[in-house]
Amino acid sequence: MNIAYKPAKVWYLELTDPKADETEKPELEAVRQQNIDPEDYLEKYRKIGGKWNWAERLLMERERLLSLLSDAKNEIYYCYFEKQFAGYFELDCHNKDAIELVYFGLAPEFIGKGLGRKMMQRVFSAAGRHQAPKLWLHTCSFDAPQALDFYLKNGFRIYKETVEDQPIISR
Repeated sequence: MNIAYKPAKVWYLELTDPKADETEKPELEAVRQQNIDPEDYLEKYRKIGGKWNWAERLLMERERLLSLLSDAKNEIYYCYFEKQFAGYFELDCHNKDAIELVYFGLAPEFIGKGLGRKMMQRVFSAAGRHQAPKLWLHTCSFDAPQALDFYLKNGFRIYKETVEDQPIISR
């Protein structure tokens, strides 16, 4: 595995008082994971984030990854559509004042089918259980071209923009 670092534009976004749309049909099921198998997790991470250069978890030391996966304040939800794995999201709930949406993504075969909005509703519902006044995330220019617009359409607002070196993994 070769690692290079390239500059990317990074947007930090926030949503105050996230609320799920309770009228939406729950066609997409979000299941909080317990006792996560790290190999299964990394397989899903690669499947969803590989095209978008997700690298953090792949570069993480094994002990740190195991600690993160077993941390009760790091919530990982696998999402299913018609009983098929469709995507996942991960929330860092350590800060009671601001939940971080660490990862959010659909499996490639589910992109463009209208499931992103449904999955974001599951995020709002999961984050809302913590009653934190803010949900935040960051995305960058290496992410899906529609990512920033998607977050803005779902109520997030940009509160900071930077340029940061991001790891790029090649095999």
